[in-house]
Amino acid sequence: MITKINWTQYSAFTIYLLLLSGSTFSADYPTIYPFVPYEVEKIYSTVENISEDKDFIKNFDQINKLGLKKAKTNVKPWTSTYWPLNKGLIADPYESTFLGYYVERGTISWTNNYNIYLNRKKFILDHINDLNENQLATLAPSEKYDLLLGDRTFDLTARLWDYMQKWGNDKEHGFLSNVFLIGKDALAMAEEMVHNGWFESIDDAFQNAYQLRGSLAVDYALELVKSGKFQNIEDAMPEAIELAIDNSNNFVLEKKNSLIAFWEGICHGWATAAGIYPRPRKTVEFELPDGRKLKFYPTDIKALISLLWANSLIQDNKNIDKTTGENIGGGVISAGLRCNLDSRKKDEWGRYYDHRADPFNNDHSPRCVGVHPAIWHLGLVNIIGNQGRSFIVERKVDAEVDNHPMYKYEMNYFNPITGKKNNNAQKNIVPIGDSDDFKDFRSRDAKYIVGVNLKMTYIDWDRPKRYLTDNEYMDEDVTKTMMYDLELNDQLDIVGGQWRARKTKRTSPNDRNLNHNQPDFFWVITKEWKSFFKEIPDLEKWTDLSKAPPKSWLAHAIDNHKFIYNKKFSYGNGQKCRMINSTTNELIEVSCEYEEPRPQPLINVINTLVKLSEK
Repeated sequence: MITKINWTQYSAFTIYLLLLSGSTFSADYPTIYPFVPYEVEKIYSTVENISEDKDFIKNFDQINKLGLKKAKTNVKPWTSTYWPLNKGLIADPYESTFLGYYVERGTISWTNNYNIYLNRKKFILDHINDLNENQLATLAPSEKYDLLLGDRTFDLTARLWDYMQKWGNDKEHGFLSNVFLIGKDALAMAEEMVHNGWFESIDDAFQNAYQLRGSLAVDYALELVKSGKFQNIEDAMPEAIELAIDNSNNFVLEKKNSLIAFWEGICHGWATAAGIYPRPRKTVEFELPDGRKLKFYPTDIKALISLLWANSLIQDNKNIDKTTGENIGGGVISAGLRCNLDSRKKDEWGRYYDHRADPFNNDHSPRCVGVHPAIWHLGLVNIIGNQGRSFIVERKVDAEVDNHPMYKYEMNYFNPITGKKNNNAQKNIVPIGDSDDFKDFRSRDAKYIVGVNLKMTYIDWDRPKRYLTDNEYMDEDVTKTMMYDLELNDQLDIVGGQWRARKTKRTSPNDRNLNHNQPDFFWVITKEWKSFFKEIPDLEKWTDLSKAPPKSWLAHAIDNHKFIYNKKFSYGNGQKCRMINSTTNELIEVSCEYEEPRPQPLINVINTLVKLSEK
């Protein structure tokens, strides 16, 4: 919410100074960051969480004495592609066109690519025995995986194309679970809530419980009781459920389309795996039962790794049980929030800020301003610098999600008042005073400020290629420069900061030479990532690694391909869906759940490919 200045938070003397100096605090700015400072405790708790280190480094002097002004990860992440969804993810035979790989005729209309697959299935996959070794080498990564397992139905490949087709064509439901829409279990849930003492009666639970609202059976049961047909909810539920079943198929999501954005894919799988899983370095070859040779290029192996990581439960947020201290969630730890505003305003310093609430959840939190610079800075020096680990940066302050593994940074300091750089870090530190553009927005603990000019280097994606080998020199690196200042307390601990569009205040409202490279958010995979990738034990031993794995592996693989990801309310998914009756145009809002197919390749196969390829 946009508000005027809350003068009650300032002392009379401070108000006098603000009025005397012509305060830059505009009444049009919202009372959130960057116009209201983060609490120091919030900054530190976020850094402790994302670095998984209670003793993280937070002192400006210590950072410099430890040589953490520049650093890179212990292992360089590898380049790959984000495997666009509109191409069928890793089911795409990636060198089948001379057109641009990322922007082509299938960019927003995926149907052409799907029709190509149907023809490919009819004329190529259904005649796989007729292909020679050179033709086998041009198969899609998932097709090679299926063939290696002896699967002539190409189960994983078919599931990936089916997912793309349903995501693009069936967004009426978008994998929405009909069970929760109907609400068959609503009565049992209400009884449990009454038993727990949350509500006095079933009727009370139905009227007030968030978990029950919106499902059709609940709505119909309330209507039947209100009409006088039944005296209570229990008696009304059987008929309400029948009505819900009869009408549920008429309801579709209110907001839907048949397009797939060009940036949709599995960048979250590639970006996380690339900084952790070993780099596939050479082509691996297997002899099939019929004697033909099947090649897996490094790109093919990267594709399978990326799919495994994208569809693994590690992509859920890490969630520590306060009682046991155990992780009951996934492996993702993040800082910052995604900017979802189509248009963003700029403040008088040329910086983007959140001038209105987020359109998805109506929450007015700082998003489009970028992740807090103190959290960003401390994340860099602790995760990459001190721990040598890669993290994932969402490089754009925009609604588009664009994940990349970051592995290197280098910073120098400047005087935030004059904009001039001194090689002596200490001489760039200045007291907070009237010359400071952001003096009104500083932390109460801050005494000094120092400017930071940072170069961040991340791994970019590249068009997939059928090269026989892969190494670090073939990676696509991108370096971006950003500017911010850090607030320091008496001990020179970092306690806050402000993003800067330029080193000093812009001289003209029309100044376009502004730096907006600050990231939306960044995230890292937990140090305990291995617990999410355990091989299936007691499989028949794959003894001859020059040939295909035992036939018995196929059944285990297909079980993995069938994995369904359930977004249930009981798992913490409190998402709401607005649905419309396609016949009557009746609008309802339901507490929605999803059953999303996330086919996973067999990890035993992936690990074998990686071991053979990294030698």
